[in-house]
Amino acid sequence: MVERFNRTILNHLSLFVSKKQTDWDTHLPLFLLAYRSADHEATGCTPADMLFGRTLRLPCDILFGRPSVTPSSPNEYLNSLEARLESVHAFARERIKLASERMKTRYDSGHHFKEGDQVWMYNPKRRRGLGPKLQQNWEGPYTIAKKLNDVIYKDHLTPSQM
Repeated sequence: MVERFNRTILNHLSLFVSKKQTDWDTHLPLFLLAYRSADHEATGCTPADMLFGRTLRLPCDILFGRPSVTPSSPNEYLNSLEARLESVHAFARERIKLASERMKTRYDSGHHFKEGDQVWMYNPKRRRGLGPKLQQNWEGPYTIAKKLNDVIYKDHLTPSQM
């Protein structure tokens, strides 16, 4: 799980770091805030909801305000927190199960590209003096020019890349 999260961080940071890769640490806090406050596709919940039982307070909440619900006692707060966490986790388990089935169906169907489809190509390149983990490995978009067989396609650059 940690390795998958590290890969997610690297994939997103590689989109924003400078060519010399010296500013990755300045982008990390904003990425983490966005990650923790965004609904995830598989669970349908934010990581903050899953961990704390509530959404994070963001700068826009401070600016525009958000209705606050104040419990009358600590016991009431604990009971409502426990109920919220149980319902969020049950909801997330169902969503993960559905996402898993959807991914299996998509994987089993295979990739079938047609002429004219826009695709991204995975092409990792090593550049001297730069960390390979923060380099952009995807190129494109390319347009499929011709399908040679089930796994080989001829492509060409889009006009914006020329």
